[in-house]
Amino acid sequence: VTALLAAAAAENAAVYGYSVAGARLATGQDKNAARTAYDAHRAQVQNVTQWLADLGATPAPAAPVYRLPSPVVDNPSARALLAAIEESTAAAYADVVAVASAQLQRDAALELQAAAIREAQWRTTSVPFPGLVGRLGA
Repeated sequence: VTALLAAAAAENAAVYGYSVAGARLATGQDKNAARTAYDAHRAQVQNVTQWLADLGATPAPAAPVYRLPSPVVDNPSARALLAAIEESTAAAYADVVAVASAQLQRDAALELQAAAIREAQWRTTSVPFPGLVGRLGA
Protein backbone atom coordinates (compact mmCIF):
# COMPACT_ATOMS: atom_id res chain seq x y z
CA VAL A 1 0.00 0.00 0.00
CA THR A 2 2.87 2.39 0.77
CA ALA A 3 4.23 2.18 -2.79
CA LEU A 4 0.76 2.80 -4.22
CA LEU A 5 0.28 5.83 -1.95
CA ALA A 6 3.58 7.18 -3.29
CA ALA A 7 2.40 6.52 -6.86
CA ALA A 8 -0.81 8.45 -6.17
CA ALA A 9 1.22 11.36 -4.80
CA ALA A 10 3.53 11.26 -7.83
CA GLU A 11 0.55 11.30 -10.18
CA ASN A 12 -1.02 14.29 -8.41
CA ALA A 13 2.31 16.12 -8.56
CA ALA A 14 2.57 15.27 -12.27
CA VAL A 15 -0.85 16.77 -12.98
CA TYR A 16 0.22 19.97 -11.23
CA GLY A 17 3.60 20.08 -12.96
CA TYR A 18 2.12 19.61 -16.40
CA SER A 19 -0.30 22.46 -15.78
CA VAL A 20 2.63 24.74 -14.91
CA ALA A 21 5.05 23.65 -17.64
CA GLY A 22 2.55 23.42 -20.46
CA ALA A 23 2.22 27.19 -20.71
CA ARG A 24 5.98 27.58 -21.28
CA LEU A 25 6.38 25.03 -24.07
CA ALA A 26 7.39 26.60 -27.38
CA THR A 27 5.69 24.50 -30.05
CA GLY A 28 2.17 23.39 -30.71
CA GLN A 29 3.43 19.82 -31.01
CA ASP A 30 4.96 19.97 -27.52
CA LYS A 31 1.84 21.61 -26.10
CA ASN A 32 -0.30 18.84 -27.59
CA ALA A 33 2.03 16.17 -26.19
CA ALA A 34 1.89 17.85 -22.78
CA ARG A 35 -1.91 17.97 -22.89
CA THR A 36 -2.04 14.27 -23.78
CA ALA A 37 0.35 13.45 -20.91
CA TYR A 38 -1.63 15.68 -18.53
CA ASP A 39 -4.79 13.75 -19.43
CA ALA A 40 -2.95 10.43 -18.98
CA HIS A 41 -1.78 11.46 -15.51
CA ARG A 42 -5.28 12.62 -14.54
CA ALA A 43 -6.67 9.26 -15.64
CA GLN A 44 -3.91 7.46 -13.77
CA VAL A 45 -4.80 9.29 -10.55
CA GLN A 46 -8.19 7.61 -10.84
CA ASN A 47 -6.66 4.21 -11.60
CA VAL A 48 -4.27 4.35 -8.64
CA THR A 49 -7.12 5.52 -6.41
CA GLN A 50 -9.09 2.45 -7.49
CA TRP A 51 -6.13 0.14 -6.89
CA LEU A 52 -5.85 1.57 -3.39
CA ALA A 53 -9.60 1.24 -2.80
CA ASP A 54 -9.36 -2.41 -3.81
CA LEU A 55 -6.82 -2.79 -0.97
CA GLY A 56 -8.95 -0.84 1.51
CA ALA A 57 -6.85 2.35 1.40
CA THR A 58 -7.45 5.93 0.34
CA PRO A 59 -4.79 8.28 -0.99
CA ALA A 60 -4.28 11.76 0.40
CA PRO A 61 -6.03 14.43 -1.64
CA ALA A 62 -3.98 16.42 -4.14
CA ALA A 63 -2.22 19.42 -2.70
CA PRO A 64 -3.24 22.83 -4.05
CA VAL A 65 0.38 23.54 -5.00
CA TYR A 66 3.61 21.54 -5.24
CA ARG A 67 7.23 22.61 -4.88
CA LEU A 68 8.96 22.47 -8.24
CA PRO A 69 12.64 21.51 -8.48
CA SER A 70 13.43 24.75 -10.33
CA PRO A 71 11.58 27.74 -11.77
CA VAL A 72 9.79 27.22 -15.06
CA VAL A 73 10.54 30.33 -17.09
CA ASP A 74 10.99 29.14 -20.67
CA ASN A 75 10.83 26.16 -23.01
CA PRO A 76 14.05 24.46 -21.82
CA SER A 77 13.07 24.74 -18.15
CA ALA A 78 9.57 23.45 -18.95
CA ARG A 79 10.99 20.43 -20.77
CA ALA A 80 13.41 19.78 -17.91
CA LEU A 81 10.54 19.86 -15.41
CA LEU A 82 8.47 17.45 -17.49
CA ALA A 83 11.42 15.04 -17.78
CA ALA A 84 11.89 15.22 -13.99
CA ILE A 85 8.18 14.60 -13.44
CA GLU A 86 8.25 11.50 -15.62
CA GLU A 87 11.40 10.23 -13.88
CA SER A 88 9.67 10.67 -10.53
CA THR A 89 6.54 8.94 -11.77
CA ALA A 90 8.60 6.09 -13.24
CA ALA A 91 10.38 5.70 -9.89
CA ALA A 92 7.06 5.46 -8.07
CA TYR A 93 5.86 2.73 -10.42
CA ALA A 94 9.20 0.89 -10.17
CA ASP A 95 8.56 0.70 -6.43
CA VAL A 96 5.06 -0.68 -7.05
CA VAL A 97 6.44 -3.27 -9.47
CA ALA A 98 8.95 -4.37 -6.81
CA VAL A 99 6.26 -5.16 -4.22
CA ALA A 100 3.15 -6.00 -6.23
CA SER A 101 2.09 -9.24 -7.81
CA ALA A 102 -0.12 -10.48 -10.61
CA GLN A 103 -2.21 -7.91 -12.48
CA LEU A 104 -1.19 -4.95 -10.33
CA GLN A 105 2.48 -5.64 -11.04
CA ARG A 106 1.76 -5.83 -14.77
CA ASP A 107 -0.28 -2.61 -14.71
CA ALA A 108 2.43 -0.78 -12.76
CA ALA A 109 5.09 -2.02 -15.20
CA LEU A 110 3.06 -0.63 -18.10
CA GLU A 111 2.80 2.73 -16.33
CA LEU A 112 6.54 2.71 -15.69
CA GLN A 113 7.04 2.07 -19.41
CA ALA A 114 4.69 4.93 -20.36
CA ALA A 115 6.51 7.32 -18.02
CA ALA A 116 9.87 6.27 -19.47
CA ILE A 117 8.65 6.98 -23.00
CA ARG A 118 7.37 10.42 -21.99
CA GLU A 119 10.59 11.15 -20.13
CA ALA A 120 12.65 10.32 -23.22
CA GLN A 121 10.42 12.63 -25.28
CA TRP A 122 11.05 15.59 -22.96
CA ARG A 123 14.75 14.80 -22.53
CA THR A 124 15.18 13.89 -26.21
CA THR A 125 17.34 11.01 -24.98
CA SER A 126 16.61 7.93 -22.95
CA VAL A 127 18.09 6.72 -19.68
CA PRO A 128 19.25 3.12 -19.22
CA PHE A 129 17.00 2.31 -16.24
CA PRO A 130 13.91 4.55 -16.11
CA GLY A 131 12.68 5.05 -12.58
CA LEU A 132 16.04 4.05 -11.14
CA VAL A 133 18.14 7.14 -12.02
CA GLY A 134 20.08 8.09 -8.92
CA ARG A 135 19.17 4.86 -7.14
CA LEU A 136 21.81 2.56 -8.56
CA GLY A 137 24.77 4.06 -6.73
CA ALA A 138 26.61 5.17 -9.86
